[in-house]
Amino acid sequence: MNINLYDYQQNLYDNILLCFEDIKITKVCGVLPTGGGKSALIGKFANELPGRNLILTHRIEILNQNSEWIDNCGLLASNVNTLRYDNKVVIAMVQTLFARIKKYGIEYIGKIDNIILDEVQILIFEKVFEKYKFKKLIGLTATPVLNKRKDTVIDDVEFTEPYTLSEIFDTLVQGLDTQDLIDKGKLVQDFNIALKLPDFDKLKESDSSPDGYTKKSLDEVYTNTASLNILWEAHSKYCKGKKTLIFNASTKINQFVYDLFKSKGLNVKMFDSVNKAEINPNTQKKYTRDEIVEWFENERDAILINTNVFTTGFNVTDVEVVVVNRATKSLSLWLQMVGRGSRITNKIYKDSFTVIDLGQNIHNHGIWSQRRDWKNYFFSPGPKRKRVVDLMDVWQCNFCDFFNLKGELICADCGNEKQDAVVNGEKRKTKDGELEIINEIPKPKAESIIRYTKSQNEGAAFAFNLLERRVIELFIHYKVSKDFYTNRKDDFQESIRKIYYPIYFAIIKSDLHGANRKLDKQINRLIVKIEKMYD
Repeated sequence: MNINLYDYQQNLYDNILLCFEDIKITKVCGVLPTGGGKSALIGKFANELPGRNLILTHRIEILNQNSEWIDNCGLLASNVNTLRYDNKVVIAMVQTLFARIKKYGIEYIGKIDNIILDEVQILIFEKVFEKYKFKKLIGLTATPVLNKRKDTVIDDVEFTEPYTLSEIFDTLVQGLDTQDLIDKGKLVQDFNIALKLPDFDKLKESDSSPDGYTKKSLDEVYTNTASLNILWEAHSKYCKGKKTLIFNASTKINQFVYDLFKSKGLNVKMFDSVNKAEINPNTQKKYTRDEIVEWFENERDAILINTNVFTTGFNVTDVEVVVVNRATKSLSLWLQMVGRGSRITNKIYKDSFTVIDLGQNIHNHGIWSQRRDWKNYFFSPGPKRKRVVDLMDVWQCNFCDFFNLKGELICADCGNEKQDAVVNGEKRKTKDGELEIINEIPKPKAESIIRYTKSQNEGAAFAFNLLERRVIELFIHYKVSKDFYTNRKDDFQESIRKIYYPIYFAIIKSDLHGANRKLDKQINRLIVKIEKMYD
């Protein structure tokens, strides 16, 4: 199979292969954001690298996705085995292959020349690839960061440092950044809304938990009435009628959220390994994962509740809202969850997606689309002496956990104010329970409106209706009081014109049929519709 890559994919592909020209380098980690097309890259490596190639993955969905790009491929999973010893490529679930190697020996799948790891930030692959004498090891990920530390003792002094992928790979190759792919029209822009739950400070930290907090404290914070009411408020304001994916921290929280949304009569389903989900009326059995995904794909206003099930290998492209109803200290998990809403689609007009963060994750990790230099995460900054503190003389920052000297009002590490600090005689507190818009909702773009209209085989009338709807949505998000709108009506109408004019003329000049609507008539109709919202 000949795979033609986009320019940015080809550049990453070439740069990874270039690393192997250094005879000292045998293990390379490549970074491409969620939605950038890692499956195509994996397919090209597998088809074109000389020798016999092994692809290791951890999810059956990713196994199936990758196999579509590859010729002469044998699959190995617990319930799938098409493996032949003459397959040029073997794709295996890492858990299954490990079990077969333990039972039958390292020669079970035959000789392997090159190994490709998908979602390499999940630290389960070493137990297999370390057993083979490979020529090349290629790991691909959107988030080359690990939520793990290692401790050492030197001369009776304890030191700690991050455990990073540089422990496994010789070098890192970065592809385009998320914002670059958005600018190229390969992904859609994120619109972020954050809120701090009233009881957030009751979360208790845990070094053994992937999220960095104890399960018990997460359950207590996210199942209380106040938190559930805030979640419902966020849904009512920003998710109504939109396809929504909700991530919770546990199956217990899943059940509470499911019961809340079901009681409101919404089109909602839940998928996890514990709770009793709905029965499929066609089979009279509990919905399978594939059936849940099929339902979610086909229902325009569907709400899907889960924990970590749909963080990878999930490609429903018309997700409009991602609600992260959990706190996590894992940057990788945060980016994987939010990235589920970033796909472009022809199923609906979608030039952005909404992120609702109910776990202070934006404060801790930044927004999904911000630029990141992954080398800062790939290489360890080195060991630091474990801090011994006298809690009478320090305070711990609620945003980054840094310990600051008593009397300092600004965190020396992240720059945030100390909560309950007195600044200029005024006691300052972070606002709990208020939805805060982090960045502006993206304004409509002529190029995306025209492109989507053509994909639907529609004309200019369709494009003008899209434009009108998008401008109205801006006012829905930034709705102000009727008095405020009335007093500043001229300013608002001028803003409408500045947004509308360039896109109107782009549609008029396009080759869409029926592009002959009068500008004044279009503007007046739009203004009337917006004013009706305030009546």
